[in-house]
Amino acid sequence: METRRNSYLISKAMRNFLIASILTMAVQQLNIIVDGVIVSNFVNPDALSAINLYQPISLAIMSLCTLFGIGATIRATKAIGERDMFKVEGILSTAIGSVVVVCVIIALLGNLFQDSLISLISSNERLLPYFTSYMQIMVSFSVVTMLNALYSQIVSINGYPKLVTFAIILSAVFNLLLDLLFVGALGMGIAGSAWATIVSVLVGLIYLIYKLRHILSYRLNPIVKSSFKNLKGNMIQGLPLIISNLVLMLMFWMLNTIVQNKQGADGMFVLAICNNLLALGMMFSSGVGSAVMSIGGFLVGQHDMQGLRILVQKSVKLVLVWLIIVVGVIEIFPGFISNIFGANSPELLAYSNQSVRIFVLMLPTILLVLMLANVYQILGFLVLTPIVILTFPLTLIPNLYFWSGCIGQEYLWWAFPSTGLIVLLVTFAITEFFRAKKRNLSVLTLVSTEKVEHSMDISVKANREGVTEVLPEVSSFLSSLMLDKQHILSSNLCIEEIMLNIVDHGGERMSDHYFDLHICSLQGKLHISIKDDGIPFNPLSTTIEQRHIGLNLVHGFCEKIEYKYMYGQNMIFLTWTINN
Repeated sequence: METRRNSYLISKAMRNFLIASILTMAVQQLNIIVDGVIVSNFVNPDALSAINLYQPISLAIMSLCTLFGIGATIRATKAIGERDMFKVEGILSTAIGSVVVVCVIIALLGNLFQDSLISLISSNERLLPYFTSYMQIMVSFSVVTMLNALYSQIVSINGYPKLVTFAIILSAVFNLLLDLLFVGALGMGIAGSAWATIVSVLVGLIYLIYKLRHILSYRLNPIVKSSFKNLKGNMIQGLPLIISNLVLMLMFWMLNTIVQNKQGADGMFVLAICNNLLALGMMFSSGVGSAVMSIGGFLVGQHDMQGLRILVQKSVKLVLVWLIIVVGVIEIFPGFISNIFGANSPELLAYSNQSVRIFVLMLPTILLVLMLANVYQILGFLVLTPIVILTFPLTLIPNLYFWSGCIGQEYLWWAFPSTGLIVLLVTFAITEFFRAKKRNLSVLTLVSTEKVEHSMDISVKANREGVTEVLPEVSSFLSSLMLDKQHILSSNLCIEEIMLNIVDHGGERMSDHYFDLHICSLQGKLHISIKDDGIPFNPLSTTIEQRHIGLNLVHGFCEKIEYKYMYGQNMIFLTWTINN
């Protein structure tokens, strides 16, 4: 195997995805805050409390979306990398159909057992009228919110995360305007807030569906012949994620109870600050994790382990560096954080500063492990993902009792950094067990380090000198595959023409860029992929008259040509059937 890759295109794909992903989460969080402010001011604070009461139901519904939808998008990402569009269509179509069916069942059961559900959530007579009104609408139209989450994932894994960001911003603007109209001007109360949420999400969903019609090279149909097989596969892939979500939800509920009992109101104030800091950290690490899931799944589907190693290494470094900087800033300026959240006495400020300084020591370890869970998921270690995530609550809750009960209540906050260290050590021990069973896996990340035979994986400087330099190596490698002369001639010619086309027509300053060349002989097929970040150009959309002689030769000599524009990159795939 010939390998000489740099991180240029991987880094650009990460930036493309990461900025959009983090911006999306930030807008979503801002949308929630604005929604609460409007309801609290135009109705009353009880209405805001009622919306918060709905959160466990919302999390439960979203967990079902994770089970049937998010697991499907992980499988679909790998299939996109394999360029098996029929398989992608079946997986995603089944996901859409199953989400619709589940939402109909939720709406029916939610209304049928409404009284039981309400009594389970709250018995406060002041809050019940608001909660009932809000819950009825949100449960009845949960299909809108769940489909929006699923379609957002579908758009992202197809390489257009910026469209999701725009859809979220569009929804946020509509939500603000409709809140002011329904709740403020028309006086519809908390029901108006619910309707504003549903309608604004529907606007974003319609936008995504419209855009998908133009960017997908395959069709989405909720009814396909292989639905039951795909449903099983989707649920198996999504099961570790839903288990993790439900356990983390239970952990936060127990955490609230313990801190309230041990530290009282001041403890709950500090915990609220810590939860916001954790949410801030998770916003970034989850963005990196989403990039790993989408880009990494695509690379796994292409059998591009070298690209995956580069992606994971950069992701780990990015998460650690960013979190260490954040922790350092908070350690130096804890009072700034406490004052932002309203610490209104010297005693509370001193207690808050000390506790926050201790808590943030947990962030680098815990968020690194949660990000690595995404890597394990795409690599197929489905059992490992929930085990690693479950280590967090199973360690934290006993640790809280140990530090507060055995050492002293004032030491309760040391349970957090010690939990982070234990979780990291347990994760290391478990991954070492996997490495002992299967050699050639990287430490902690478990990405394969095994050399792939009959493959060439290099980055080429995007100028004529770079192309000229690499052509003899390409020719030598193709000859080593024991191909017949016709395949060697055809593939050599096609590679040269496409590389020169990138150099000559990719746009200004392409000479400062790199493009990636991947050649692989696998299961009787010769696969060649060439990726660049030049001007978008689809060689399949041109007619014979529009093509120059080089592209006409490529179309004539190549058995199968495919093109996809993802993560701001042109991706050309060439395939031949070979004898070996």
